[in-house]
Amino acid sequence: MKTNNQDAAVSMPENGALHRPAWRRRISSIAAKIRLRYWLRYVVFLAVMEALSVIVDRQSGLFPLHHHLHLEAPLLLALYWLLGFALRQSKMSAFVAALPIVFAYFACDLFYISYGDVLRVVDGKSLPTLIEVLHFWGRAGVLLILGLPIVLLIAFVDYRRYWRLLAVSVLALLAAVTVEFFPNAALSALQLGRFEVLEFSDAETLIANGRLTTVLYFEASRRVAIRQTEAYGRRTDIDNKVRDISGFIKSNGNRRNVFVVVLESWVDPTLFGAVTFSRDPRHPDFAALAGDQQSFSISPVFGGETAQAEFEVLCGVPALQKISEIEFDNFTGHPAGCMPEILGKAGYSTYVTNAFRPDYFNSTRAYSGTGFGKLYFPREYAPDRDTYLSVANVSEAEEYLFDGDLFTQNLGFVAQTLHEHPGQPILNYVLAMYGHEPHEIDTTRRPLVLSMQSPFDDKQLMRAANQYYYRTQAIAAYVRGLVKLDPNSLIILVSDHLPPLNEGIKSYKDFRYLDNIEDSTHMNRILIVENGKAVRHDTIHHYNVSTLIYNYLTGEKFCAQHKCDLSAAEREEQYKLLISRAVSPN
Repeated sequence: MKTNNQDAAVSMPENGALHRPAWRRRISSIAAKIRLRYWLRYVVFLAVMEALSVIVDRQSGLFPLHHHLHLEAPLLLALYWLLGFALRQSKMSAFVAALPIVFAYFACDLFYISYGDVLRVVDGKSLPTLIEVLHFWGRAGVLLILGLPIVLLIAFVDYRRYWRLLAVSVLALLAAVTVEFFPNAALSALQLGRFEVLEFSDAETLIANGRLTTVLYFEASRRVAIRQTEAYGRRTDIDNKVRDISGFIKSNGNRRNVFVVVLESWVDPTLFGAVTFSRDPRHPDFAALAGDQQSFSISPVFGGETAQAEFEVLCGVPALQKISEIEFDNFTGHPAGCMPEILGKAGYSTYVTNAFRPDYFNSTRAYSGTGFGKLYFPREYAPDRDTYLSVANVSEAEEYLFDGDLFTQNLGFVAQTLHEHPGQPILNYVLAMYGHEPHEIDTTRRPLVLSMQSPFDDKQLMRAANQYYYRTQAIAAYVRGLVKLDPNSLIILVSDHLPPLNEGIKSYKDFRYLDNIEDSTHMNRILIVENGKAVRHDTIHHYNVSTLIYNYLTGEKFCAQHKCDLSAAEREEQYKLLISRAVSPN
């Protein structure tokens, strides 16, 4: 009996749970359910993110979440936990915590679809400019997407447990400080997580590593590049380059006038293989002028960011986005060693005419930094500045000054300048804004002259094609006017970038733009008129325009005695040197 009692006593702990009071068993059951529900929330969150990424991948091609789960999932879960920790518990809290992450996550896809580029943290600096140029519903959509998650978060924060909000804020601040002030540490952490950098493609880097993880990588890399740029600022290479090229042009140049026009979203409808138009989209005057002598220039951007195209045209280096999404945004007005400065030191008077606002992509400082002597903006946007330009004739339907009206005013300015300063060579640079998406056209002034047939519908392409007809008419008249004023000159007209149309890159694939050859969505039309005749050139990049000008002005001696075909590494070196001067405060 004694042995049996001992056995019973030993067995009691094993079965003790069965004899716990009912209230304790109830608490244990509830706790187990809470833990299960707690972890289930995160599983559901990842499952939803995966499902949404699969759906969006069909449009963007940036791959679903599971392709880079090892890097992206920890970041997503950490963000989700942080936001949820600060919110009061309710049936909506899981949704509210997820919403800003979902919006931020798929903003990457929307940005890539619209602009063919990877979203960066510094793109936020361009947001006011983007909102300014969007039409009403576009502005409303952007503000709703940005505002709704913020408003909901503020409404659901658990203010009674303020210490939670404080803890989340401190953690977020530590993460931001690490990326911004200790970027090498952030990059090292990403490398430990097997972050894979594909130098040839930002999009492929994102596909390999995940959307938000890649955004953090680019921001940390940008901060490292800024420190490197500061070191480059102490070098004198750019000063030597400016002296060398300007001196060479001064000694060997023909002092001929140069006219450069960058055209907003100037897309050639004849290059779409899957579209049939009811008539030739080119105006007969333009067809007679250009014939088959148009060339192609590769833009650094697609769908937007005109300033990036301007940067390459004017500065002669690729827009590598090492310190900012928009290089012009960081210009301080300090001489950067760009083409206008070089021509100015070679004896040219340099003028820039911008058909939009002076604060558009930091234009005033950027143009001053590139070396222009005179800057002209519409008097309606810059009433305190000396200018010849007016946008009084702009209709409400179109929002932007029509190319023909801009060219007429600029032609008058050029005629007066050449008359008042005979023998003084000039660089006349013009940025046109007509044709900006969504390609609104005032049919009372410019009736629709063509229709299109295609398996796909795209109202923007149809409007852009009709705009093209009138724009080419205006271009032909402008070129004829310039040639009449000066038959021995160089005239270059180039598109800044292709417009996004209805569905971004997908629209170009559907409509078979240039038969979808590699990098076709960055290939833009360029018309080069030398001594009154259109001349076809091999395909170039926008950053080759400056050397093309130097070569023309020196009777092709420039590229014979200077290295014009630089390697990628040499161009990056030139970029860093130039940017180091452009951002200098002195």
